[in-house]
Amino acid sequence: MDKALGYLGLAARAGRLAVGAEDCADRLRRGVPGLLVSASDAGRSTLDEARYLAQARGRTVFPSRYTKRVLADALGRSGPVALVMICDEGLGAAFLKAAGGGHGNEEERV
Repeated sequence: MDKALGYLGLAARAGRLAVGAEDCADRLRRGVPGLLVSASDAGRSTLDEARYLAQARGRTVFPSRYTKRVLADALGRSGPVALVMICDEGLGAAFLKAAGGGHGNEEERV
């Protein structure tokens, strides 16, 4: 497992990770700060909802290189995971550094 996925697991164990579109949307609506991370194969409707919610709250959506299956495996989930939200500033920054370094992914400010 690579370092960025390790940070997702750490956030999950610390209770600082929202998993799935509904959980992420709920935390955004409640004003919880965090970084939205989308799977590379997330559906258009999921991405549109994430972008809309992020834009309304001045947040960031990070389009990761990880597929839904890779995200699910990293989190020990049986079903696919299209969207997660890291609800910790330090872990979010560490994830971005590990996931974005040299892979052509950049934050999408919406």
